[in-house]
Amino acid sequence: MRLERDLYASLKQPGFWAYAVWLDLISKNRRNRLGPLWLVVPTAILVFALGHVYSELMGHDIHEYMPYLGVGYVHWRLLTQVINEASNAFSGSSAYIMDGRVRFTDYLLRTMAKALFNYVFALLIVIVVMAWSPAVSLGGLATLLLTVPVLLINMFCMAVILALLGARFPDTREVVSAVMMFAFLLTPILWYVSKFPPGSTRGYFVSLNPLFHLLDFVRAPVIGQPMATHTVAFVFCMTAGGWMVASLLYQRYARFVPLWI
Repeated sequence: MRLERDLYASLKQPGFWAYAVWLDLISKNRRNRLGPLWLVVPTAILVFALGHVYSELMGHDIHEYMPYLGVGYVHWRLLTQVINEASNAFSGSSAYIMDGRVRFTDYLLRTMAKALFNYVFALLIVIVVMAWSPAVSLGGLATLLLTVPVLLINMFCMAVILALLGARFPDTREVVSAVMMFAFLLTPILWYVSKFPPGSTRGYFVSLNPLFHLLDFVRAPVIGQPMATHTVAFVFCMTAGGWMVASLLYQRYARFVPLWI
């Protein structure tokens, strides 16, 4: 099995994973009074409520802090959803796999598509925040056309690796969930990275956090901040290295997934 070949086939024939995502979303929201609005409400509450509280607690200008928090949280939510659900992508689709559908990229794209659907709705909150704030320009959103595809490639590589681990080790999802909760506190989303200055022990620790670099790669240009050179280098090295690792693991171990689950 080759990752590139299976991914190309899944993208060329999206019927299974696209329809599966549509059914998931319809079945989840059809009995709710607010329906699809529940895709927006939690993000809106968190961004506006925490934005006001934390800007006051930390002494930040709310017009600068709110876009920083909004862009950071929306993309962190996208990352978290893919990472958490990818670890159960194969195990949760065991019925389809045992029935003979062994193009595993279909299940990975199903996970990615569901997260992207939620992301598009959550992005509406970012647009509102940026339109409200005089400190940033809506034009920065155009940079997402360049940075988000790089983010998606990295997320797909992580999804491949975590899905294989989740198929082999059932406890992977619980471990990943615990790690992501801890990582949320250690990644500059609620606080500015300047709180941990470069050269300090804490600053060095943050600079080794790959999720911080992925997040800042997307967030910095949107809110008009300069992107650090080492962040760009880190992200592109991570993209190339992640794809190679994911491709090798998929080619070596994907054949064993039906036995593991």
